[in-house]
Order: sequence, then structure tokens, then C-alpha cells
Amino acid sequence: MHPQITAVLSKAYPYNLMPNDIAQDNAEKVLNYIEDINLERNVVFRPTLWGSLSIAWKISDWEYQMECVKNGYIIYSFTKCEYEKAGGCELFDDFIPQFEKFLLML
Repeated sequence: MHPQITAVLSKAYPYNLMPNDIAQDNAEKVLNYIEDINLERNVVFRPTLWGSLSIAWKISDWEYQMECVKNGYIIYSFTKCEYEKAGGCELFDDFIPQFEKFLLML
């Protein structure tokens, strides 16, 4: 398991629901994908109150917000210079092509 996920799961968050295996698995896939493309790694990773895992990644003037939710979907918003360029809710396999498309705009 990715060290960032392990760190989140090992901390006690008394008012947060724990992320289920589906949310953890999708977060793992997204973090591995980010590592594989070998760009800057200023990723902020945190749990949410609802038991999902939130990932924020900023590269130059682009910001990628992704939330791996318990039902297997990834809710995302991609912004450039604080203007939303894309957003939606997709399963992992449908999310990656959208993510790749906006990564190519760097």
C-alpha cells in the first residue's frame, strides 16, 4: 500500500468515517499513476468526513482535485489559473483518459 494511504489510515480521525477498500484501491491507483508519469510530486492527500480520500495535485498553474469515493467513483475538478476547465464523476477506467487529456495541456 502507498505510504500516504498508510499514514492516513494509521491516524485517528474521530469524526471521519474510515475509507473502505474500494476508495483505498482507487486512491492507490491514482497515486501510482501520478508517480508513473514522473512529474512534480507536490500532492496533498487527506481523508474526508464521508470516508473518501481526497487528492490535490498542483503543477504550475494547473490544479487537479480528485476524490476517491466509497462507491468506486472518482469525483474530479481540473482548474487552470483558478478557472475550472473540467469536472465530473467517473469510474477509474473512464477517469484516466480525462486525466491524461488535461495532463497533456501542461
